[in-house]
Amino acid sequence: MHLFKVLNIATLYLTAFAFARAEEPLNLPDIVVSSSATYNETQQTTINTEFNRETLDVQNKPDLNSTLRGLSSVGISQGTLGMATNVILRGASGGLGLINFDGVPLFDSFTGFFQLSHFPLDLLNNVSVSRGFNGEQNSSRTLGGSINLFSRKISDNKAFLHTEGGSYGTLRNNLGAGTHNKLGDWSFAGGRSDIFEGISQASPENGGNDPKSSQITNGMLNWQKDLNKLSFDTSLYFVESRDGFDGLGVLPNQTIGWKSDPNGLVNQQTWVTQNRTSYQIFDHWETALKFGYTQDKQTGRSGTIPHCCSMDLTSQLWLGNWQNTHQFAINYQAKDALKIIWGIDTQHQQGDSIDNSAKSHTLSTQLISPLARTELILGDWLAGAEVRYDHYDSYGDHAVFNANIGWQFTKDMLVWIKGGTGYRAPAVNELLHPLFGNLNQFLLPETNPNLILKPESNRGGEVGWRWHINQKSELSLSGYVQHYQNLIVLEQDINQRITSINVEQAHIWGTELQAKHQWTHQWASGLSYSYMEADNPKTGLALPGRPKNQGKFWTQYQVIEPLVLKLDLTYRDGYALNTNNVLHTQAAPRLNANINYQINPKLAVYARGENLNNERTPDLIGFNYMGIGIYGGINFNY
Repeated sequence: MHLFKVLNIATLYLTAFAFARAEEPLNLPDIVVSSSATYNETQQTTINTEFNRETLDVQNKPDLNSTLRGLSSVGISQGTLGMATNVILRGASGGLGLINFDGVPLFDSFTGFFQLSHFPLDLLNNVSVSRGFNGEQNSSRTLGGSINLFSRKISDNKAFLHTEGGSYGTLRNNLGAGTHNKLGDWSFAGGRSDIFEGISQASPENGGNDPKSSQITNGMLNWQKDLNKLSFDTSLYFVESRDGFDGLGVLPNQTIGWKSDPNGLVNQQTWVTQNRTSYQIFDHWETALKFGYTQDKQTGRSGTIPHCCSMDLTSQLWLGNWQNTHQFAINYQAKDALKIIWGIDTQHQQGDSIDNSAKSHTLSTQLISPLARTELILGDWLAGAEVRYDHYDSYGDHAVFNANIGWQFTKDMLVWIKGGTGYRAPAVNELLHPLFGNLNQFLLPETNPNLILKPESNRGGEVGWRWHINQKSELSLSGYVQHYQNLIVLEQDINQRITSINVEQAHIWGTELQAKHQWTHQWASGLSYSYMEADNPKTGLALPGRPKNQGKFWTQYQVIEPLVLKLDLTYRDGYALNTNNVLHTQAAPRLNANINYQINPKLAVYARGENLNNERTPDLIGFNYMGIGIYGGINFNY
């Protein structure tokens, strides 16, 4: 509670001081509150968070876990290093498309849990968090938003090397290079991450004292080529991991829970590739054809219960997208324009698994989805509308839409309102995962359809306000409400099995704040905060895993010209851990620090401290959480 008051006071101070004129800013960005590099003009009518390459460089963080934690309306729950992370955006999660790589929706490891550590920041050019209704634009159909990753582009004859070591026997190395020739622009990058003495996933009271090792190997290729009116963009990403894994077991109180397993092991391998070819047919007509493919394969066993627990699951997605863009100037004004986009999105999913009885299950589903979007910029007004018609071979036909309008009533201020609907069918991995999926369509007779996992849908709206105070100061505030039907969540059932289920009704509303301010040439600060109410109106109980208050406050100071110190404080409220609200976790503030010394323009050394207050409160039932971590590293850019 005291920390919540501190965050509120910090919000007031930051807003008040924003009225003061900032001095020439230090070029040390942390968060770009709105994006112009990745998104179109009318998507200014939402709160997007973007981390560009410059921002990622100054963070000295290894992966997405520490980058996303504390952002407004982004729920991050993790156990130990190397473990998958539960990701929730505006109260909703997803089995496919919550994370996208170069526009290709990625499968999660199991419902809502993604291996964020599989994507080192060194291999990314841009990370953007889009909230609300934007799934039509990246083939993602998640209902709360999406996190979009873009492969790194390296300039001609440039290279980088980043090496880091520290707590828990951690050693990370990433390197890359770029070359441009007649065949096109090429970027290559790869790396290796080892955690030799990571702490056990299971909590200490459940025997979690044995160290868990983790190994991750990554590789990335990006190729671009422009030929007059024709352009190509191709990328390939590969990651393979090997993790010691605890699992289900009989606890001392004779209940079933997450228990230490010294022999548990899970291997995971992911491939992602895409090619986008665009052609300028006429001055006002560009057509683009995109093909994408991803495969996620898990193998292994975990847990100490006899004949349990298989982790074997393979999920595949084939993606085809054809998009046409027509843009017309209005009134011969450079700013005023009408844009019309139309096309078709097709997806084919396939999955197979082996459950704990050694039975094989296979599923496939096809989707054909025509879509259209229009965007208008006219004077101080922004407007947009989208409509999509989904035809599933397994779930029938469904139409969704959204619309927005914004008014820039002063040079520096924008207000907006938007609303719409969404629909998402469960991905094959949410149905097939042998430990955390919903296999009831295989195991139950047709007379029990209520236990079979259903598609989720929503309707809602948003209002917002953004103030560009000056070049380095910005403030954004929004409020939203969402009504979900059959929201897909993970729950522990009456047989103590953790599985994917539907919550028939869920009402969620919240507010979001993002701000940054340059106090002096040497000193900058920022704040991200959100409040969310998420409950089941039928029971009056809170939805699990969704804290009411969470946020992140950061400040950085240039001590001397080559030396920069940054501190950030993340906080989340305690929350319920299951749908009947019997189990809860406590609030958790965590302090992190980074000190960077720029030896010369090409070479920097740094030291980073994570969870310096040693807050061990777990995010998940029966799991551990990392203590203090100290790391040091070298960044070399040639």
